[in-house]
Amino acid sequence: MDEEEAGSSRRTRGNEQTLRVALAFSGILGVMWLMVMEAAPVARVAAGGVSILAIAALSWNHRRKAGDANRESEILAERLVNQNQQLSSELRQIKDRHRLLDHYFETLMEHIPSNIYFKDLESRFLMVNQSTAESFGFAHPADLEGKTDHDFFDKVHADSALADEKKIIETGKGISGFVEHETFADGKEGWVLTTKMPFRDRHGTIIGTFGMSSNVTELVETQNTLERERNVLRSLIDSFPDRIFVRDPGRHYLVVNKAMADWVGAKSPEAMLGKTPADFFPKSVVEQGAAEELEILASGTPILNREWRFKTHDGEIRDMVTTKVPLLDPDGRSWGIVGMDRDVTETRRARQILLETEQRLQEMMDNSPAVVYLKDLEGRYLMVNRGYEELFGIDRDDVLGRTDHEFIGDREFADKFRENDLKVMEAGEALQMDEELYVEGEPRWYVTARFPLRDIDGKIHAVGGISTDITDRKRAEEETRQLNDELVSANVELQQAQEQLIQAEKMESVGRLASGVAHEVKNPLAMIGMGLELLARKIPEDDEKGRETIERMKRGIDRAKKIVKGLVDFSSARQLSLEPKDLNEVVRDSHALVEYQLKKARVRVIEELSESLPEVKLDTTKLEQVLVNLMINASHAMPDGGEITLRTYATTLEDVRRDEGLRTAGHLRAGDSVVRIEIDDTGTGISEENAGKLYDPFFTTKPTGVGTGLGLSVSRKIIELHQGTLELANRPEGGVRATITMKV
Repeated sequence: MDEEEAGSSRRTRGNEQTLRVALAFSGILGVMWLMVMEAAPVARVAAGGVSILAIAALSWNHRRKAGDANRESEILAERLVNQNQQLSSELRQIKDRHRLLDHYFETLMEHIPSNIYFKDLESRFLMVNQSTAESFGFAHPADLEGKTDHDFFDKVHADSALADEKKIIETGKGISGFVEHETFADGKEGWVLTTKMPFRDRHGTIIGTFGMSSNVTELVETQNTLERERNVLRSLIDSFPDRIFVRDPGRHYLVVNKAMADWVGAKSPEAMLGKTPADFFPKSVVEQGAAEELEILASGTPILNREWRFKTHDGEIRDMVTTKVPLLDPDGRSWGIVGMDRDVTETRRARQILLETEQRLQEMMDNSPAVVYLKDLEGRYLMVNRGYEELFGIDRDDVLGRTDHEFIGDREFADKFRENDLKVMEAGEALQMDEELYVEGEPRWYVTARFPLRDIDGKIHAVGGISTDITDRKRAEEETRQLNDELVSANVELQQAQEQLIQAEKMESVGRLASGVAHEVKNPLAMIGMGLELLARKIPEDDEKGRETIERMKRGIDRAKKIVKGLVDFSSARQLSLEPKDLNEVVRDSHALVEYQLKKARVRVIEELSESLPEVKLDTTKLEQVLVNLMINASHAMPDGGEITLRTYATTLEDVRRDEGLRTAGHLRAGDSVVRIEIDDTGTGISEENAGKLYDPFFTTKPTGVGTGLGLSVSRKIIELHQGTLELANRPEGGVRATITMKV
């Protein structure tokens, strides 16, 4: 038992000794940390506290061993406690300061409008401010931590930013005040002002990058707008023919345009900057300009359109007009002069020439026997001659600047004059018209040539008129017209009598011809036909050659009969059975008559018939004969088939080709309302050598036995009896167009 107690006592003393050594080591380590190491204030305070606690523990243990006898240990302990309290107070102050700095930093990061961010060496976001988070579409900065630019931007933009940050990390040099074009995370484009710097720890080691970027899109666009406006203004003043300049109070040129530089012989506008008028102008001009500019700067009153003369280096005198205006700063103080010099030499010369020209023109007008005047577009008189004054008994000073309605008593005449002026303005060319006036109660007639006057741009700015009295001529014309009407009436009666005589003679001749043809041709043809019938009975059935010969002879007789019939039709009397008809109905009926033949010939018919045709007086049978003949002719021109287009429409004649040999009194004239029938084919067309022989009797291009050569001649006669025309012409796209024109 005694040995166990002794062992326990030894173990207790050993543990106490180990504790004392540990506490002593902790105290020494804390003191060395305070003396040697550089650390944050909080860490230093913590190390001091540890040292004090260790020393206090050692002191307490020593007091326990040594008892209250060691006063020095108590004093040391008190000092250490006081020091610990002081260090604790400093620690609280440092913590408060640290919290305040954290608050400043958080406030700055939360409210500054620019984007602030910190990144690690891999360009991952460590910390961003509120503005940066919102620009990326996040509510809180923590949402961006650990992400990179590649998570938000396209590869080109993200790779460029990454390259910049790697370069900063490698070189330790930042990028400051760099303006670059950027596509933002929301897809919009703009400009940002960027600063990027290396991010270092407390030992100076680069641990990443940090930067700040501001959206300066509005600023850059404003700057670009101002630059464009400056360029426009520069281009504008350089394009002015007037000499424009800006000078400071010392008369040094600040701005000049190209015209100014060219005028004084400078190489360029920039070559004049900083110089004064004394470098370019004579002394007298310089002195006068300096005096007036001094007055402008003192009074603030501009000089407008001052006229002066300038003698060039080659001795030519030039007339100038100058305008000078003071330039004011925001406080209203004059800081310079802006001026413009205009060379009006040529303008004044032109004005003088114009005055002389007007004077000569007025003299010519006054000596003209005609009435001459000029009016503006509103009808106000600009110029009248002496003849006008005498006609109306009014002085020209009472006319100029007034309209016809203001001094002509008869409003109807004034309206008519204004209407005629407007016609000239609308037509844009000279018009001749007859005008009637009552002068001293008697009617007088004038032939007036009204014409537009144009400015240098070709725009009508006035209307002129020259009126000549033709009253005597009008009276003579009226008498001549009455006499001519009587002669025309007599001539019409004579023509009617002549046509009756001609028709009677022709009918007599045609009657004799028809009778002779019927007696001399038809009867022999009939006898020959009978003989052939009898002969055909005598020929044996096995005699094929004989029977073929008989058939050919019969066909010859039929052809002779057709020729006789055509000759009778061609020579028939001009008698038609006319009645109002729908032309489309006649066209459709004619088509129906030959529809089978056309289908057999593989010809397709297209109808383009107008639905609003007026009625026409015509002989239905005769017109159907013409249309059938034209369609058959068209099908013959298309041996391999094709298309025929039947077209009708109404129109007004503008240009009429008159057949001089036509004796009809009611022929077509320009301005007549007509209807037309057009028959288009896709055949071979009309050769140039046959174009002039189409209507000749017995002329045909068809093979023998196919046509008689009288169809077109008879057709044309029928249309002429209707007082119309029949024309055939080649179409540009191929084929022939037959056109029938008949008066409504």
